Order: sequence, then C-alpha cells, then structure tokens
Amino acid sequence: MVDPIRVVVGPLGGTGVAEAVAAVPGVDPTIVRSPDEMPAAVEGVPVVVTFLWQEGWLGSSLRWIQSVSAGTDQFPVEALGERGIVLTSARGIHETQVSEHALGLLLAMTRGIATAVANQAAKHWTRTEVTELHEMTLGVLGLGVIGEGVARRAAGFGMRVIGTKQNPASYDGVADRVLSPEATLEIFRDADAVVITLPGTPETSGIVGASELEALRGGWLVNVGRGSVIDTDALVQAMSVGTLRGVALDVFDTEPLPPSSPLWDTPGILISPHLAGLSPRYGERLAALFARNLAAYRGEGEWVNRVV
Repeated sequence: MVDPIRVVVGPLGGTGVAEAVAAVPGVDPTIVRSPDEMPAAVEGVPVVVTFLWQEGWLGSSLRWIQSVSAGTDQFPVEALGERGIVLTSARGIHETQVSEHALGLLLAMTRGIATAVANQAAKHWTRTEVTELHEMTLGVLGLGVIGEGVARRAAGFGMRVIGTKQNPASYDGVADRVLSPEATLEIFRDADAVVITLPGTPETSGIVGASELEALRGGWLVNVGRGSVIDTDALVQAMSVGTLRGVALDVFDTEPLPPSSPLWDTPGILISPHLAGLSPRYGERLAALFARNLAAYRGEGEWVNRVV
C-alpha cells in the first residue's frame, strides 16, 4: 500500500471543484477556503493545488504546485525553479468553456443582446442595430489550445479566422492566416473583431494599445486572456470617443474590478466578472489532470503541462 501524499487544495472557487481534486485516490487532502488560512495549512505539505499565490505560501516542504489556471503569471517561477519546486499548469481544461464564453460575449454585442438587457431593466422597447458574424474576419491573439477552440467555433459561424502564434510555422488548425506576435497590429487592421486569449507575461503586457485599437476602428474586441494584455487607459480613451463598436472584458488588471475603475462607466464596454473559465465540469477535468501529474510526482509517469 502506497502512503497517501499530503495535499493542500487552496481556495479555488466553483462548487465541488476542490472536492473533486481532494477525491483523487492516493492523497491525504486538506481543503482551505480562505487565503488567510493557507500559510498554516501548507506547513509541512509537499503538494499544493491553487489558483491564487502569495509569498507566505512557499513552505519549506513544498515540492509541487498544480495551478488550476492555464496561465501561471501569478507564481514566482524563477524562485520555484531555484528551489527545485515543480509547477504545472491546467492548460487544456479551459478550452470548451472559455471558447464558448468568448463567442457568447461577441454575440451579445453584435446581436444587440447586451443592449436589450439594459433596455429591459429600463422598460424600454428599443430596437438596436445588429449584424452577423457570418463572413466577418475574426482575429485571435494567441492560437493555443483556447485560441484554437475560439477559431473552430468562429469558423462554424462562417467567419474567416486569422491570428497570432509564437511559432506560426508550427500551426495546424482552421485559421486562414497565422502571424507572429510582432504582427499584432496587422491582425487588428485586417479583422472585424478580435478575441484575446493570451496569457499574462512581460512580452504580452500592453501589447494592445492605442495603435491597435485605432486599427480596429468600428469593430469589436473581446478579452478572455489576461487583463494586462490591454492598455486600460488607451482602451478607456478609445471607447470614450467611440473608436470601437463594442468591447467585452472578462479579465482585468485588478480583480475584483474596483468600483473606482473607469471601465464600469465607459460607454460600449460589457463587463463579465471572470466567468469564462467556470464550468460544471471544471472539477472533473482538473481532477483528471491532477491525477496524471500525481503519478508523475510518484515517478510513475510524465508530467503534463510542466512549467518549471
């Protein structure tokens, strides 16, 4: 009989997600609901499953962190590498729900659904201008797992898809044209709408600024990647003068989005409170990924999505 491995499952959000991970065979789990409880909980524990990260959680016994997000910019990657701590991401388990959410946000704008909801609250029977996705050109920034999911669904609507990928030569998907991130401005010039699925990294920070927003003039923008990808000040300025027909944001520089943020009151911006990754099947997908990496931790398989 193999001794169970002590695992702390940090605050994850979503009903049943932590429980699904804790139910994986071979672990002795502790579910922590509050970040304030984490420093004491991780003491002497080799494995942590978490979305959030704080410096005080880097316990002396820690050997592996399983992130529950595809992006890992919240973790001190360099420090983890120096201490020999493995970090694995949840890349791949978000494709279905995030892709659907991205297209849903785009449709909410192009079909006037967001405006209809506001009009309903005010009891106004007002028809607004709508359009079709069919035969539009969609730009996807970041044709990874999620980006390709967006591309496939967009193609199903009859959209032409273009996009960016770190290594365009390696691309094998439905997009008609794939460029390197250095050609981001060209994507904005050629697209009717753009969906951002990029992670938050030093390279992607502020990659969408005033020039890109002006290049997309009259179009739509959706961000389900990371808030840092867009220059927020430039976005507020562009929307204040009507540069774009609509913007939908699911991610932000600071979350929860503070009441003082100008994004709340800027015309034409639809705010979604980081809902894209949520799914009733999230727990089972995360648990399946965690189980495979648990085997790797025991030396019985290969790591999946190892970052460091």
